[in-house]
Amino acid sequence: RLLASPGGPQRVARGIAAGAAAAMLPAFGAHLLFAGLFALLLRGSLPAAAAACLALGNPLTHLLLVPAEFALGRWLLPPGLEFLPEHGPSWLLAALPAAEETVAGGLAFALMAGALAFLAARAGLKRAA
Repeated sequence: RLLASPGGPQRVARGIAAGAAAAMLPAFGAHLLFAGLFALLLRGSLPAAAAACLALGNPLTHLLLVPAEFALGRWLLPPGLEFLPEHGPSWLLAALPAAEETVAGGLAFALMAGALAFLAARAGLKRAA
């Protein structure tokens, strides 16, 4: 049924890429929203984006992803670079440094996962067609 989607395998592959990228983001509870947004921006299949997002972004994968995203973000961001506000609740000021690094790593993982998912889906769907 996915191959019969308007736009064919290319559109489905873009949807899968959108869902895979969204699943890598540390945006708990908003993955499907991001998958839909990315699918619309890439002109991909919304059902394929949702399916890929739900398949890859679950609590078990995030148990492994979040520490890896934090480590990658820590490696990517230069030391001393801060986007922190000067004033605010103490709990927020304590959590933001880790959040910055996790988001940076999550964005890098999202780009890699999206690209790999697109290439794999396109190759697999071409063979199936």
